[in-house]
Amino acid sequence: MSHVHEIVEFRVDLARGVPGEAGEYARVKVAAIAKYSPADIGYAKVRLSTDGSRLLVAHASLDVNGTQVNAEATAATYQEAVDLLHDKLQHQLVNLGR
Repeated sequence: MSHVHEIVEFRVDLARGVPGEAGEYARVKVAAIAKYSPADIGYAKVRLSTDGSRLLVAHASLDVNGTQVNAEATAATYQEAVDLLHDKLQHQLVNLGR
């Protein structure tokens, strides 16, 4: 049976104007990618901010056993931005494990 990896330390930062529920949504979605990691994730930092008045930017920085994994996504809503961020991180972690 393989080990299920986890995120040891997790931080979510919200810029002014980003709703509080966006932070919890990001936490749940990004935590779900730990299962694709080849090792425990020492820390994960997610920042949600706005780019002008219409777009939301989601940025993540992960430390996977000393390797930095970064991704960014922009969309009209925080849900869309975080979903895109999730997909990008998942892809990078799968490739890292190869």
